[in-house]
Amino acid sequence: DFSSNDRYPYPRYTDDWFNSHGTRCAGEIAAARDNNICGVGVAYDSMIAGIRMLDQPYMTDLIEANSMSHEPNLIDIYSASWGPVDDGKTVDGPRHATMKAIVNGINQGRNGLGSIYVWASGDGGVNDDCNCDGYAASMWTISINSA
Repeated sequence: DFSSNDRYPYPRYTDDWFNSHGTRCAGEIAAARDNNICGVGVAYDSMIAGIRMLDQPYMTDLIEANSMSHEPNLIDIYSASWGPVDDGKTVDGPRHATMKAIVNGINQGRNGLGSIYVWASGDGGVNDDCNCDGYAASMWTISINSA
């Protein structure tokens, strides 16, 4: 947990449940098959590692880089359910250390097989332009959206 600097990346629950978005996305990935609940994850036999970094009053390039390079030989796929503030006009994306961490993960993670970085696209709503999102539009990430 890069927000609290502890081993427990639990979301900070709020009345609007805004902060649990990543947890819900992880459930869509790894929900167990044959669970009698009505749903199965796209990678139902996978294991999830929680990395929390956004729940703090500030974000730095170093915090992002450390999150994107956490345990690269144990984590195969990094799923990021967030992006920069979207207004459809302003381009924003990873800074130097974060970009370096992602490229290093792709080239060296998973014991040389390469880490995979999946990014949410379209989180900004009506005015979102994924071309302005330097994470989702990066050649180093796979961008996914759903309706």
